[in-house]
Amino acid sequence: MSRKMKQIMLAVILMVMMCAVSPARKVSAEVLNSPQQIVWGQSYSGELEDAQNTYEYTFTMKKSGTFSLAIVTEGIGKTHTGLNYIKVSDMYDNEIYTASVKEGKGSYKAELLAGDYKLSLCAGFYTGCKFTFTASYKASGETRFEAWLSQNDEKTMAFTYKAGTTYKGQFAFNETTDIYKMKMTKNRYMNIQINSKIKEMNVVIENTNGDIHYIQTGVTPGTRKYTFFLPKGTYYITMTKGWPYSVDPNYAGMYTFKTTFTDVPKTTVNKVKNLSSGKLKVTWKCKSKATGYQIQIATDKKFKKNKKVYDAPFKNYNNCTFWDLKKGKTYYVRVRSYVKAGSREKKCYSAWSKYKTVTVSYTHLTLPTIR
Repeated sequence: MSRKMKQIMLAVILMVMMCAVSPARKVSAEVLNSPQQIVWGQSYSGELEDAQNTYEYTFTMKKSGTFSLAIVTEGIGKTHTGLNYIKVSDMYDNEIYTASVKEGKGSYKAELLAGDYKLSLCAGFYTGCKFTFTASYKASGETRFEAWLSQNDEKTMAFTYKAGTTYKGQFAFNETTDIYKMKMTKNRYMNIQINSKIKEMNVVIENTNGDIHYIQTGVTPGTRKYTFFLPKGTYYITMTKGWPYSVDPNYAGMYTFKTTFTDVPKTTVNKVKNLSSGKLKVTWKCKSKATGYQIQIATDKKFKKNKKVYDAPFKNYNNCTFWDLKKGKTYYVRVRSYVKAGSREKKCYSAWSKYKTVTVSYTHLTLPTIR
């Protein structure tokens, strides 16, 4: 190989090596306008014809709600008429919502938390258009609105919920969770009713002690009712989207919930019967929402003297027998139902029933007659 040929080959090798180690040149998009603050109801126009060109606008939502965009595009001689995308992002450039725009009229909506946002319009390869759009905003009417920098998505940020009231909330595109904090002043069943058009939601109810934990998944659109037993304490009600990070409009929107409460069901003593010397049989009325029953007898109205207690651990038990009672004594009898709750199966009792009384009979022994 000639010397000249060697020099040519060396030069080629050096060029290849230089290309391999040189960083790729990044092409950045060019913003064709000075970003404008959108005024609701005002029209804005422009023209885009290059994939690297964008128009940018900013807007502020003082309260959470729906951002709506009505846009019209016209052809400018490109292969395709329209926009590659419109994009809504927060002020840290986190993308929240994206949609492609075709020729003609179109309307787009995004459920957003209160805050400052940026709207970007961008053309694509072989795509361009003239555009005109108008933006509008409608507040969600949440009972207590959120901002994207201050959400009730953590327990430390939970909104206070007053038991027994109706609350209105929103799932925006840029949130996944709403948490509410509630106090229970007594042991009760909580009935929660949820109304929404959201495709799917999940509900978690747990207390601050960590021993009560209920999960209700697959809450679908419409009116849905659920019942949970909650002992006295402080609780978190956590609402989440069925598909947490989806920007599908079906997983966003408004919901309302309200709660009502039912006490532990109170039962009654049906009958107290003398069986034989020193024995009493007690029967009571069963309750469908009870877990079990506690029966007390004593020789005084305050249930302190000669007290005996029987625990019936199943809701379908309806009788028990007491033995070795004092003959000739009058006994007072009462019953109450209970519900077991939580991982520790804590017994939460109803109020006592009215008492009934019975006197324990003697067994009279008849002696044979001696003649």
